[in-house]
Amino acid sequence: MTLDVISMITTDHRDVESLFDRLRQDPENRPALLAELAAKFVAHSRGEEELVYPEIAKAMPEEKQEVHHGAEEHHQAERILLRLLDTNPDTAEFETVLGEFVEAVTHHVQEEENEILPALAKALPRQRLEALGRAFSERKAQEIQIGLPMGNAKKAGRQRKTGTRRTAMAGLSREELYHRAQEADIPGRSSMTKEQLARALQKSGRA
Repeated sequence: MTLDVISMITTDHRDVESLFDRLRQDPENRPALLAELAAKFVAHSRGEEELVYPEIAKAMPEEKQEVHHGAEEHHQAERILLRLLDTNPDTAEFETVLGEFVEAVTHHVQEEENEILPALAKALPRQRLEALGRAFSERKAQEIQIGLPMGNAKKAGRQRKTGTRRTAMAGLSREELYHRAQEADIPGRSSMTKEQLARALQKSGRA
């Protein structure tokens, strides 16, 4: 049976919650689990923001503010995710930042499953929900390919992490990127665009 987009979204939510548990229970495997979590979370967020949220706003104009709030929660969680990617997984700080990320995502999931998704289920016919599901799955696959590993294992790990960071950085505003550039003391930052700031941070290793 073809899955609809609501089923896919809730399945993703359970998958992420399972990864949270594994990150806490399996410290030795944290680098791989974190890479998996980051890739899946960012792909899920992009799929929702580009395909699902616009559909909700179109079908239910009264939910536009809630949709905007959902996208902002994605971006907030991605900012915490960037911090988590930059934190040594063997430290107490990692536990703290992981807790912040779990809290932010859990809050978002609860709001989405209790308010947004039930409204979407009522507003759209089954056929449209299934078509959205196919598009959502394809969009996630495209996003995950950005961080797919290539070459030897060491190189693969670097490429997956770099790809995930690059994707997550897209959720940051220019002001937030500029603040990071200030911390990294990147020259010429005041005249850079958002994209230029992101590239400079990546080049400096501070992305």
